[in-house]
Amino acid sequence: MLRLAAVLAMALALLGCSKSYRYKLTLAVNTPDGVKRASSVGEVSFQEAFFPERGTFSHLRGEALYLDLGSGAKPLIALLTNRIRGYYGWSRSAGPRLELLSDLYNVVPSADYMDTVSKIAKQRGPHKIEPNQLPDVITFADVNDPRSVILVDPDNLRATLGPNFTWNEITVEVTDEPVSTGIEQKLPWIPYYVCGELDGDHGRRAATLASRLTTADFRLGTSSEKSANSCYPGPREWQQRLR
Repeated sequence: MLRLAAVLAMALALLGCSKSYRYKLTLAVNTPDGVKRASSVGEVSFQEAFFPERGTFSHLRGEALYLDLGSGAKPLIALLTNRIRGYYGWSRSAGPRLELLSDLYNVVPSADYMDTVSKIAKQRGPHKIEPNQLPDVITFADVNDPRSVILVDPDNLRATLGPNFTWNEITVEVTDEPVSTGIEQKLPWIPYYVCGELDGDHGRRAATLASRLTTADFRLGTSSEKSANSCYPGPREWQQRLR
């Protein structure tokens, strides 16, 4: 017990202050049935560390934004990350980059990184962003089959969703709202793919969108998330359920 207490004390000594903020992404799309809107809230926590060298690490908790565009239409899903398109801005560790939020709220970055985080955390109110500033946006030919994932060009929704679908508004804001949960109710296969890519294959194969995306692009750190060390029941069981 004394050894464990000493280890914990040392660990705390090597960590500095921690700060966090929550952000809310909202998508609104013009459809034949009117404007469809949905939001998702994530939380980014930052922690100072002093060993092996001084720095800051971050942790993201949240889920992808699922926008139901109506009967007969494919859904629009904004992932937590931006790894497929060239725009560098949304990551598995920090969500929207701090520089984006600083620009939106006219916050002058401080030499002290944690001070900038603290300033961002105090901001409120939505700000519009451009489609090309979004994380990766996808849809599915069949929402029950993760292998049918399709990348959506945020600058051209019509190309994938149809001629009657256009942006109405896209906003990001710092918020006090609770972190979003329940994405598995929209995409019920997520718990079956916690250990692998959306194509369900760990082997060597041609690079496809389904082989590059994993459930970590859809959900991170939420209370409903299964342990990443648990691979049961697995993609095969999910595919059997579809038969």
